[in-house]
Amino acid sequence: MTRLEGNGASRFIQLMKQHGANDSVKVELATITAAPPSIKLRIDGDKFELEADDFEVAEHLTKHTRQIKIDGGALQTLEFQDGLKSGDRVVVVSANNDQRYYVIDKAVSYGA
Repeated sequence: MTRLEGNGASRFIQLMKQHGANDSVKVELATITAAPPSIKLRIDGDKFELEADDFEVAEHLTKHTRQIKIDGGALQTLEFQDGLKSGDRVVVVSANNDQRYYVIDKAVSYGA
């Protein structure tokens, strides 16, 4: 087995490539280059930016609200304010020969 190199997100992608060979879906790292509402991103290794209409973003990475009940009490609304910012590293899945992209999570590194 090949030794995995790089940070945690990079090693995760390498593992997926080794064990989940699927030519129609790719997992890549990217950087948010402009924050919402005019969000843009650049896939690592690409020279061009993707515009907002080229990709979807998972809801948990956006500013959004959720309704909850705690211990059967009254319905409460939580408002999440921590959306994506310029410079954030993200995990992107591409499908249909790079015709559509999906931002599925932030990539966080805790090492050198």
